[in-house]
Formats: sequence, structure tokens, C-alpha cells
Amino acid sequence: MKMSRILIPALAPLAVAVSSGAFAGDSGYVPAPPPMKKQEFIVGVGGSYVSPRSDQVSFVDDSFQTWDAFRATIDPSAEWGWFINGEWKPTDHWGFELGYIDGDTHSGGSRNGYFSLLLDDDEYRYGDLARFEAEISTATVKWYPMDPDCMFQPYMGGGISYTDFNDNDFRGRTRNDLADLGLRGDFNLGYSWGYTWELGMDFNFGHDSAWLVNVAAIYNRADTDMRLRVYDDVPPPADVEPFYESFSADYTYDPWTFNLGVGYKFSF
Repeated sequence: MKMSRILIPALAPLAVAVSSGAFAGDSGYVPAPPPMKKQEFIVGVGGSYVSPRSDQVSFVDDSFQTWDAFRATIDPSAEWGWFINGEWKPTDHWGFELGYIDGDTHSGGSRNGYFSLLLDDDEYRYGDLARFEAEISTATVKWYPMDPDCMFQPYMGGGISYTDFNDNDFRGRTRNDLADLGLRGDFNLGYSWGYTWELGMDFNFGHDSAWLVNVAAIYNRADTDMRLRVYDDVPPPADVEPFYESFSADYTYDPWTFNLGVGYKFSF
């Protein structure tokens, strides 16, 4: 019993030294803990090439919903625009992005339909029916499969989109055709909620660089209600009933957008 009272105090410092050496590095020092991972933010801006879908639509008279008034192919031209987005990356492989795309004015149509109530002659078959602009806002979840140290960072993502149409108007030929008949009209598109998915890649200028180049292909689902009205160019006398017709159709916009831009990333 006396021997154990002597050995235990003597061996305790040795046990502590051995256990410390087991957890130490090659030099005998305990390595410092890894630095805490910082959250990363990326802001990007650049050019967009917006290519909408061509869609054949069937207009109906709003007074006779079951009656097919006329058909037209809406074939908007592809246009350039610009984009801006911001992304939060809480981890190395996942990001959450808010994006905005503003395209130039689309125009287009084909002369394969006409207002059968009003225009019974091929002379008045409508060509480029209308023009409009579209603004697209997206909220996307993105997945990066590569190691964060790679200079090339491909990704894929999906989310929701909101498309707002504005600056809607008939093309000049359509307005002229209506004017020849003593009529005028207006053209409107609404808005659309849909989904979006994206494939892209970030190219970093260096491991320590805050700048990158981004390329991406984005698909947005967008269906909207297309409405147009035709009415007298000059209000008739009080004893004459004014002419008025309203037509509507479902239009599928569904653009592909190709982005090329630069980004700046920072973390804290």
C-alpha cells in the first residue's frame, strides 16, 4: 500500500506526457484547429441572349368563348438583353441565387390567320402581329459537384420564375390594316409564374482571385393570357352603336436564355 502511494504521484506526469504526445503532430506540437468555413457571396452581371418559343395560338371571341375566331403563329424574334444576379453559398456545394433578366423588344407573327368577323379577304391576313418586352425574375437552388479548389466550377440548378410582359403593342402593319377599315385596337399580355432550370459554369481567374467568368443556359416556363381588342377608330354619333370586339388566347413564351457575364465573390 505504501509502494502504490509512492508510485501513483510519480507516474502521473509521465502518463500526461505520453497522452499529449499521442495527439501531437510530427514536431510534437498539437496542430491548430482548421479555420471556420466562411459563407461566400457572388454578385454577377452580363449579357443575355433570349430566344422565345414559336407558338400557334387560337383566339376566341370573348363574347362567344366556344367559337374559334382566328389563329395566328406568334414567332417572336430572339433578342439581346442583360442580367444581374446575386448568390449566397452557405456550403461548398450548394448555393441560392436570385436573378433578373431584361430582354429587348420581341416582335413577330405570321400571316396564317385573320379576324373572320371583320376581315374576309386575304388582303388583310395578319403578319407580324405584335411586339412586347419580357422581364424574368428567378429564385434558384444550385448544386456544385466539384471540389471547391477547382478553378472550373460546373453547376446545375432549378427553381421558380416570374415573367412580366410590358410595352405591348400591335406591329405597324397590323395597325395600318385596322386603320384601312376605320378601326384601331390594343394588345396586352399579362404575367406568368413558372419554373426554371439552369446549367452553367464559373471559371475562376485563380485560387485567390475574387473575380470569375460565368456562362449559363437557362430555361424558363412561361404561359400567359394574350388579349387584344378592336374598336372604332373614331367614336360614332350618339345614335349609332359603337363597334367593339375582344379576343383572347393562351400563349406559351418558354424562352431559352444564354448568359455570359462576370462575377465578384466575397466572404465573411
